[in-house]
Amino acid sequence: MQKTLTQLEKIAWRAVEAGEKTALKFFDYRTVNGYSYKPHHETVTSADFATNNEIIRVLKKFTPDIPILSEEGADLEETEAGEPPLAWALDPIDGTTNFIGRIPLWGISLALLEYGEPLIGAIALPSLKQKYSAVRGQGARMDKTHLHVSKTKPLKESLALMCYGYRTKDALQGASIISAFKTKVRAERVLGAAVIEASWVAAGRADFAVLQGAHVWDVAAGALLVREAGGAAVNFQGHAWTWQEKNIIFSNPQLLPIILKTINHD
Repeated sequence: MQKTLTQLEKIAWRAVEAGEKTALKFFDYRTVNGYSYKPHHETVTSADFATNNEIIRVLKKFTPDIPILSEEGADLEETEAGEPPLAWALDPIDGTTNFIGRIPLWGISLALLEYGEPLIGAIALPSLKQKYSAVRGQGARMDKTHLHVSKTKPLKESLALMCYGYRTKDALQGASIISAFKTKVRAERVLGAAVIEASWVAAGRADFAVLQGAHVWDVAAGALLVREAGGAAVNFQGHAWTWQEKNIIFSNPQLLPIILKTINHD
């Protein structure tokens, strides 16, 4: 029997909460986590793999027919994200560098994709004890509180979040974009975790975020969250973000035109 969206959202949270328990066993402000490197100097820890395995275990138990795409390995490759009618997209620990450094800005991102487009989004920030959720057409929430993006209009009054990937071209482009905005916004911050940036734009704590070199598992849940909170999740040309995109802007609608102009013309 086919599961309803409500049932699938409950399963998503059951899996994420199991992952939270596992990840928190590894996160200790007093102890440095060991790590190794993936390609492009990207770090990974045993916590990433353990959390990945626990979340996948729960998803396989309750949705065995839905394939899983994960940063740390599962059924699908990223290039296949848009093929199945339904697929889970998972980042077991987004913000691993923060996690390693005992900085509490990290989280778990899980999205249910419908032919690559996010249908359900579940984001947990375990160290901050925050949970963000969205279902397409049903709004965005932090716990039981409904979320809405900020209403800031002048760019000079905005708080910007910047994030870029590990590849050299992404880092160089990220530095260029930070420089372009630096004197035009109230302040900018580089937080190092897409889950934080998306959640905080959706909650209206920050006004926009610009990310380069993102993967579908990094931002699918966040894109849905921001959209359901009344915001935009678009590529650098201003078109709606899709799973193939590597660059994404999260923003309130009022600021989006000037953000696109700054990125593309400055």
